Amino acid sequence: MSSNVIAMNQKVGLVIGGNRGIGQALVEALAREWGKDGIVYLTARTESDAQETQQEVEQLTGLTLDSFVFDLSNPSDSHRVAEELRKRHGYVDVLFQNGAYLPRAGRDAADDARPMIQANSHGTLRVLEAFTPLIREDGRLVVVASALGVLEKLPGNLRPLFDSRKRSPQQINAAIDEYVRAVESGSAQGQGWPDWVNIPSKVAQVALTRSFAREARASGVLPAGATINAACPGVTLTDATRDFMGTVFNEADAQSPEVAAQGLMWFLSGKINSAQPHGELIQHGKIIEFGD
Repeated sequence: MSSNVIAMNQKVGLVIGGNRGIGQALVEALAREWGKDGIVYLTARTESDAQETQQEVEQLTGLTLDSFVFDLSNPSDSHRVAEELRKRHGYVDVLFQNGAYLPRAGRDAADDARPMIQANSHGTLRVLEAFTPLIREDGRLVVVASALGVLEKLPGNLRPLFDSRKRSPQQINAAIDEYVRAVESGSAQGQGWPDWVNIPSKVAQVALTRSFAREARASGVLPAGATINAACPGVTLTDATRDFMGTVFNEADAQSPEVAAQGLMWFLSGKINSAQPHGELIQHGKIIEFGD
């Protein structure tokens, strides 16, 4: 009986894409925040990466963690990991969806569009669908995205495709799939799509997160006080962004992953105008207007 009480009082967190950069910093920050009152799981694409990060953070914090092999682009991985957490705990208190397929510097959009969209858009939706039923009261589900993912980054003719107030997450993903086909056929520029693949990818990711959050609350899937939001951590110097410093980003303005993670930890208790934001894109505790 006592073990069940302890289990129900234990906080459970999951950081998807938690083996490097901001993700690893989030794992460490969340573990330190909860101490022995919680258990933090991290994911990585390979067993070796997962184990290496788990051991490193355990040594830094003196706390016990756990890990899963998880590939955001794999159609079955979200439900597999969600089912395992359901069996072990029955719930999740905090989930950071930090996993992403990132564009490669110097590569054509046609090389990266399909794997990026499969992971960042379809993969994010699978995470939302699989883990939302596990979120407890006052739980937090945060999709780490970007301030680039706002409608003003698209021309006017494309913005209605990502109207999160009117379109379902599935419709939004269908629209971004059309972008992939346009890029691969060479017609994207003529349709007005931005040259850099990261912009349509981030717009779709934020739009579907907002749309899913709206539908989840309306349907009653979310328990009391639980929220779903997208988050922009700000420009951060990591292995993934290093090649874009000096072109897309200014390295002098870049923060460390540890500083970025502390900003994201705001979601655990942060409020805006005395209310918990829901279905928003947040950066440093402020709402970034999506534009729909």
